[in-house]
Amino acid sequence: MDSSIALTVVAAGIPIAASLILWLGDAGISERHHSHHDTYTVSGTLTWSLVFTMIVMGSLGILLGWLCVLDAFTANSAVVMSFFDAFLVVSFLYWVLLRRYKVVTYDDHMDLTPLFGHTISISYADIKSMEFVSSTLQPSVRNLHVTVGQKRRVLLWGVLDLDQILIRIDRYDAIEDFIAYR
Repeated sequence: MDSSIALTVVAAGIPIAASLILWLGDAGISERHHSHHDTYTVSGTLTWSLVFTMIVMGSLGILLGWLCVLDAFTANSAVVMSFFDAFLVVSFLYWVLLRRYKVVTYDDHMDLTPLFGHTISISYADIKSMEFVSSTLQPSVRNLHVTVGQKRRVLLWGVLDLDQILIRIDRYDAIEDFIAYR
């Protein structure tokens, strides 16, 4: 019974923690324009949707786990709760990584904070090429690979406002398939 209580705490705690973090720290907009820079982050709609999904799955896990304890189902409540907790942990980690991703554009360079690693600063003059590629998760969305120097390549996600970022970069000569983009 102790494992069921711990699993229930996880199922309730993760959605509550994500909701509080999002509620207290959300600016509510994915683009912020300032006089000397613009910041682009993943849409608040997407992050709120993930938190809502965590709330629904946590509630459903607690309900089904409780029904298993009451012998309404023959399944073991620890197994049921473990499934929902695993979903919640993975969703929470994905949500944290999505909130971390951002692009900040300045007059002569941009700073990219990827899912993993440190912030990368890219001078617009150092960009060798930019190429649109299809997203593996959502085929209708096109991401942008930016090649800097000989090997370094960064990915600008299509969930950001790539049009505004490209206007700020102002290096249409570096886009490999510019005619197809327009």
